[in-house]
Amino acid sequence: MKIITLLTTFIFTVGFLFSQELTLKYEISMQSDDPQIQSQLGMMQGSTLQVFTKDNKSRTEMSMGGLMTTTTILDSDAKKGVLLMDGMLGKQGATFEDKEETEENEDFEYEIELIDETKEILGHTCKKAVIYTEEDMELIYWYTEDFDVKAGSLGKYVKDNVPGLALEFSVEQPQMTMTFTATEFKEKVKETKGMFDLEIPEGYTEKSFEEIQGMSGQ
Repeated sequence: MKIITLLTTFIFTVGFLFSQELTLKYEISMQSDDPQIQSQLGMMQGSTLQVFTKDNKSRTEMSMGGLMTTTTILDSDAKKGVLLMDGMLGKQGATFEDKEETEENEDFEYEIELIDETKEILGHTCKKAVIYTEEDMELIYWYTEDFDVKAGSLGKYVKDNVPGLALEFSVEQPQMTMTFTATEFKEKVKETKGMFDLEIPEGYTEKSFEEIQGMSGQ
């Protein structure tokens, strides 16, 4: 299914890590000009993205309707992480090392444009930034500077180049556009047992990170 390839590609493009403790929840909307993909998007209703960061650790949970759920846990101090996928492809997990971004991203070319436009999201004034990539992908960010969020990462193209916290962002690819709009923001995390564990849970089939990447054709 085309939708599987597009979603798994997105999983490897976007990740979160902030030095500030916070909880974020986004609602996800999707649309496509491709009739085959658009017909599949009904399964994606109610999709959400939740982000929890604390003490240089993060947990990102993306629920893609009834199709797939992915969880990514990162520990920036240990420079390690785990990716868990649960859905039509079964329960699979992989561990990985968090390599230096600067070395890995030297081959990626992109352009960031800060635009003089604003809009209100969750009561915060947000500014606009547009990122143009060499992979025919355009990313639009609406970010607020109301919070002291440092060392933030929202995917390989952003790093410290967007000077604030994104309360809405869109990923525009040739076949589909995904828009994430924040519906909840807290400067605290209600931590539960095992929330930031880097072990693959029982019931998941362990694979290499390269095997899971291969599912998206990367």
